[in-house]
Amino acid sequence: MDIRKEFEHLQYFFDSYYNQTFYNAELEEQFLQFLANEPEWMVRALKLEVEKLERIYHRHDTETWAKIEELVHENSMRYFSFEDRKKFIKVASRLLKDIE
Repeated sequence: MDIRKEFEHLQYFFDSYYNQTFYNAELEEQFLQFLANEPEWMVRALKLEVEKLERIYHRHDTETWAKIEELVHENSMRYFSFEDRKKFIKVASRLLKDIE
């Protein structure tokens, strides 16, 4: 799996909307900004990546998650630990549920 290609929109979200400079920002607030500002195709692409994250979460695939965490941290300098995954997936899934 090419993590960089598989999760490029997730990386974009963290780099542009939820990077370390937003350390006090609420995830939901930043996600709503993303939904308001980005084109539909990008929102749909992120939804697909969130669905992949959820499958990785349910498989407890810590090896793949470590690669995703490294990718996210690369530019955003935000940590996306295995423990934080549940909250992120819950918020993202709820806000993206009506996107087709």
